[in-house]
Amino acid sequence: MKPSSSDSRVKMLTGGSIERSPFSEVVRTLYRERATAKLLVSSKGEERTFSFDRGQILFASSNREAQLVGELLRTFGLADENLLLSAFEKALNEPGQGLARALTESGAVPGYVAEAAVRALSERLFFDTFKWTTGLFTVTPLDEAPVVPAKMDRPTGGLVLEALRRLPAPASQLNSPLDPGARPVFAPDLLLRYQAISVSAAEAEVLGRVDGATTVEQIHRDQRIVARLAATGLLQLVAQGRPIEKTGVAEGLLFLNVEISGAQPPARVAEQSELQRELVWNTYRRLDWASHYDLLGVEPLAPVEVIAKALHDRARIFHPDHHMKSHLGDAREALEALFASIRSAERTFRTPESRQAYDRTLEVSADTIALPGTEPTLEVQKEIARKNYTRAKLLYEEEDYYPAYEMVRQAVEFDPGQKDYWVLLARIQRKNPKWVRHASETMRRAVKYIPENVELWWEFSEACLSERNEPERVKALKEVMRLDPGNRRAQVALAEITAKAAR
Repeated sequence: MKPSSSDSRVKMLTGGSIERSPFSEVVRTLYRERATAKLLVSSKGEERTFSFDRGQILFASSNREAQLVGELLRTFGLADENLLLSAFEKALNEPGQGLARALTESGAVPGYVAEAAVRALSERLFFDTFKWTTGLFTVTPLDEAPVVPAKMDRPTGGLVLEALRRLPAPASQLNSPLDPGARPVFAPDLLLRYQAISVSAAEAEVLGRVDGATTVEQIHRDQRIVARLAATGLLQLVAQGRPIEKTGVAEGLLFLNVEISGAQPPARVAEQSELQRELVWNTYRRLDWASHYDLLGVEPLAPVEVIAKALHDRARIFHPDHHMKSHLGDAREALEALFASIRSAERTFRTPESRQAYDRTLEVSADTIALPGTEPTLEVQKEIARKNYTRAKLLYEEEDYYPAYEMVRQAVEFDPGQKDYWVLLARIQRKNPKWVRHASETMRRAVKYIPENVELWWEFSEACLSERNEPERVKALKEVMRLDPGNRRAQVALAEITAKAAR
């Protein structure tokens, strides 16, 4: 099921101290929990507020922002001192909201300069907070995304990584000191592992050498790189002597969502983006009634290793960070819902017992197409048919014909006494020029099964029209007239055929 808005509330994190929970950990937790919230961090008299929408950092403001923006504008000589003071007075009552507007309305600077300055300040505040080693933080969950004057335009992980690059000692953002003998592995959490982050060449080199055996001191001479990748969440550090769980899936730089700064884009990137977009939308349209097997694109009897590979492949493709890319800019809701379902599937397939329990629910609830090998009762068959028809009709209206065809085809097989199932099946077949003869055959079967139904004979005549089979069409229209002598549509159609023949 698609998650409700309440699913985005903070589930665990409510507050604490920066000493015990470094700022990067706080941000990473809000990101992982898909939190829509405000994070207030205070230290030495300054309060900074950070706005999040489902884990994405949107904006940062400070109770000292007027002073900070003033310094920025003065440095570049972009504003008159008196006008700045006037703007700051207007903005004092609306931290994070009114400064850009006040700067513009006061005439201190043009609107585009004010907006750019506020956005630059927002990023600067975010980056600088990683330097704080003391302070308190509080998380306030929100029901919907906060309104902000300017949004950050990079994924949360990318902004965190940029902030860590500016720290002389990014290991300070880890809960424990960096152990040179620890072994980096890719994050087991699918959300963290497949973040869409732009990395440097040196960071890519480190990611390319992660194998679960190479230690921190062996993997790169600059251990700060490992520290910041671990603080971002892409990597996890396994202490010496601790076992490493093997996932059995392909690992390495090529199997992540990272891009290397300055590198040549991969070949056929436009085609790959279009294929990704198509898969996202086609899967999302069927999400409410798709099983976990449908979501992953595997058979219900697929072995464990195939399930694991499919989970990682789909997690990489459906990751919510992709909504910040141009080809999926309108797919935020779809990606969030798809990834929530990926997480649910991951829990389901974690143990043989949980998978068996899930399979039993499919058999009992019949919320999806019946699984191969099952023998549902007649009552269950009819319920499956009804649900499949309802879903197929929605997909047909959305022009997603193939899954609609599969669903309504089984509906006809399970409950052939329903005329609407036959009609929808034939209409879907007529959408494909190669299937028009199948549409006629479908309706030929339908009228044999339900011979006294006017609508079925009319639909048969329409299928024959698409096939250009006029003799069969005339027979069908005559059957319509036999069953309903006053049928105006059949009268007009027969008159047109007669007139055409007379010419």
